[in-house]
Amino acid sequence: RRMKARAPPPPNQPSAASRTHSEPKSPAETAVISDQNLVSMKENMINRSVDFTVILPSGVEQKSTVQGSKAVMDLLVDLCSQYHLNPSQHNLELKSAGTQQPLSYKPNTLIGALDVQTVLLKEKVPEEKTKRPLPRVPEKSVRLVVNYLKTQKAVVRVSPEVPLQSIIPAICEKCEVSQEHIVLLRDGITGEELELTKSLEELGIKELYAWDRKR
Repeated sequence: RRMKARAPPPPNQPSAASRTHSEPKSPAETAVISDQNLVSMKENMINRSVDFTVILPSGVEQKSTVQGSKAVMDLLVDLCSQYHLNPSQHNLELKSAGTQQPLSYKPNTLIGALDVQTVLLKEKVPEEKTKRPLPRVPEKSVRLVVNYLKTQKAVVRVSPEVPLQSIIPAICEKCEVSQEHIVLLRDGITGEELELTKSLEELGIKELYAWDRKR
């Protein structure tokens, strides 16, 4: 007797073989595949040669090619050696092809993992120079001889560049004279009053007379 042929599957139901191929992959399987793709992409980037332009501190441009597996730190050492520079006094600024913005990297970052088009070899600015404030210049001062009470003398250390009115408090304190009643004279003979808006330097004196109007 003839065997009956097996009936074909209903049109809406796929066969077992096609079901096997169309089953969605689990998230774990997808992750493994994407990880594998990522690894292979990274390997391709690292194994490739990278061409870029080096700009030296002098502004001179040079073409260079390195393996993508070279770390940024090693590239700095190599470039400094090639152009007779000190690696400890230089650093690299890497710029991408698209944005020309400086790329962020770590010393052990591989060149192949960065989209590098330009490498600027820059001289470091010493931190001390940028942070340390300028040393204060000591204020210039001179010994001023002050004659008072006709026979008394006192020595006051003052700036020769400030107006006399600025040093009156120091003179009054030393000579025990009230600021309201003091008059500064060039000498005790002519009685010429000194201009309080002028400095000792402008007047060309290192000695003066303090006169107390009250006395």
